[in-house]
Amino acid sequence: MSTVKDVYDCINEIAPFALAESWDNTGLLIGSPQGEVTRALVVLDITGSILEEAVSKGVNLIITHHPVIFSPLKSIREDSLVYRIIRSGISVISAHTNLDIAGGGVNDCLVSRLGLNEATGLAETGSEPFYKISVTVPVPDANKVYHAMADAGAGRTGKYSHCAFMLQGQGRYKPDKSANPYIGSPGQLEFVEETQIEMLVPPQRLDAVVTAMRRAHPYEEVAYDVVKNYGCVGRDYLGRIGKLAQAMYPEQLAVMVRQVLDAGGVRMVPGREPVGTVAVCGGSGGDFLHQARAKGAQALVTGECKHHVLLEAAELGMTLIDAGHYATEAVVLEPLRHRLQEMLPGIKLRLSKKDKNPVKYI
Repeated sequence: MSTVKDVYDCINEIAPFALAESWDNTGLLIGSPQGEVTRALVVLDITGSILEEAVSKGVNLIITHHPVIFSPLKSIREDSLVYRIIRSGISVISAHTNLDIAGGGVNDCLVSRLGLNEATGLAETGSEPFYKISVTVPVPDANKVYHAMADAGAGRTGKYSHCAFMLQGQGRYKPDKSANPYIGSPGQLEFVEETQIEMLVPPQRLDAVVTAMRRAHPYEEVAYDVVKNYGCVGRDYLGRIGKLAQAMYPEQLAVMVRQVLDAGGVRMVPGREPVGTVAVCGGSGGDFLHQARAKGAQALVTGECKHHVLLEAAELGMTLIDAGHYATEAVVLEPLRHRLQEMLPGIKLRLSKKDKNPVKYI
């Protein structure tokens, strides 16, 4: 049986909730961690029609991007959506800015849809040193432990994965009389040929890597070290910036954005030069206009911006494309559903048929 907590943990692996902005409201917002989950919907927002669909399909959990509870509630009346969700018995997990920031999240999906290359972060939201984990393991079991750690997220740096340093040596230990040693006998000093495995671990993957390592390790008591490595710092970003395969005129880029995002229309401020480098930020990203320009972008593609930002883009001579909040964030729904389905084969996950862009273009 899969539970709400199982789903929460998987989402936390994909887009750690610790990445969320301080003003945000993410995580399990309605329901119990112990609740059973057999069917789940993945949506951008919960609406009344989506709730009705969920109830009719026997859904136990709805996974949203936008939090169903954002501002503090002073009351929960029977005609409110939150009240109706609670009465339905359906749990809600919301992954908002953590899914915007995380690798493979909203902004990386935008990069993929627009065909941008050499993508890097746009606006830094935080930084933290990596960890270095070192563990010794009997030589025959070294590859098993190494792959378990790598699969859990250790050993990734830049464009490389599975990075590790392996050193051969001799381990020594004397098990107590009550011990059950993998190698050796209680009360006897044992000498074992061991491999020391050293790997870098991003901060948000440390718990998962330690858990995977301990599960794969054959010893009853595992000897390992975890230290912060200030020589390798992980940085988190809202938005991305990348290069088009071929420069486009602003109008060409606007048409391409409308088509690949299946947006009913876009608002555009045309810049004064062809566009080769594009910054993207799903949702409300207009505030990153100046950061995008400072990093060399000739265009910013986002989902929502205020009138004064449009004026600033015109003054700067920079192309600004507002493709709508829904269109710039809905790109993450199917990739998220697919990744969760692979991790949770016992749950039927699907996209809502009622989750649609509320805006009509005339």
